[in-house]
Amino acid sequence: MGMGKNNIFKMEGRAMLEDLRVAWGRRLRQVEIECDNALLVESLLANGYANSKMVELLLIHSILNREWKVRIHHVPRSQNMVADHMTRLAISSLPSLVVFEEPSISVQGLLLADKRSFHRS
Repeated sequence: MGMGKNNIFKMEGRAMLEDLRVAWGRRLRQVEIECDNALLVESLLANGYANSKMVELLLIHSILNREWKVRIHHVPRSQNMVADHMTRLAISSLPSLVVFEEPSISVQGLLLADKRSFHRS
């Protein structure tokens, strides 16, 4: 049985909320978030949370209003190989928050390939 779009939207909202909480807790004051869910990004950028009944959107909004710079932008899933790979690495470990202090060798390879393809276009 597949998940509904509402459930996926909520899960991605919760993930973004947790990412923001971790970044704030680590005292990062300039953060860039890439998200492949265009609807979530659009909702946040267009103040779509204002009339939302979704708690996650309201909580994200309250965190974004803190004294820091957060840039959120949409990245199509097809251009998000590094994030997908890191997610798979995190899922394969214990079920807890995984913070990558430095990119693994496999992630470094993907970043290098991504850089090369960017410079060719």
